[in-house]
Amino acid sequence: MQIKKITPYGFGANGYIVTADGKTALVIDPSGAKIKDELIRLQLDPAYVLLTHCHFDHVYGVPALQALGAKVCCTEEEKSLVGTPAALSALFGAPDPEYQVDKTFFGGEETELCGLKIKVFLTAGHTKGGASYLVTDPKTGERALFTGDTLFEGSIGRTDFPTGDLGTLRNSLRLLSSLDETLPVYAGHGEDTTIGNEKRTNPFLKDL
Repeated sequence: MQIKKITPYGFGANGYIVTADGKTALVIDPSGAKIKDELIRLQLDPAYVLLTHCHFDHVYGVPALQALGAKVCCTEEEKSLVGTPAALSALFGAPDPEYQVDKTFFGGEETELCGLKIKVFLTAGHTKGGASYLVTDPKTGERALFTGDTLFEGSIGRTDFPTGDLGTLRNSLRLLSSLDETLPVYAGHGEDTTIGNEKRTNPFLKDL
């Protein structure tokens, strides 16, 4: 399994390209045009876009990938926020990307996309339908957890935006804290980490 992290310019979110076969890719939170450029460079076909949530800084690149045939996926709860003020475009004076959700997930769902196993965790709190995705390569056993704005290195997502709720986020963090401590974590902003590192050092996980 290969993971390519696309870091943003200025204010924005990390985006990720994940491939097992070197031909098709999952794209997680395509935050800008750099995602498409990198897919072209790597000669990868973006088959699916997985959104951890619909905030504008995580979805700028979605329309371009959907135009290439990518299927856009998020949780059923998050779908209702797409294109609404809860996406925060108007609040920050940002363009509002236009796209449609092709497939929805439910919490606990397990599926296989692009030769990779996907387990969906409903990790609401930053938004009401936020998700984290556990991606596993069945051939190598490699795993990666993509947490969006639920869990960062040393911090957590804000809960003061529309549909955010601190109590709900704490429940989501408790769920993530129960996972294997060696699990690599790829967050929506900032640096990579592991579940174990966050349990030891993240002040927001110490009192769960």
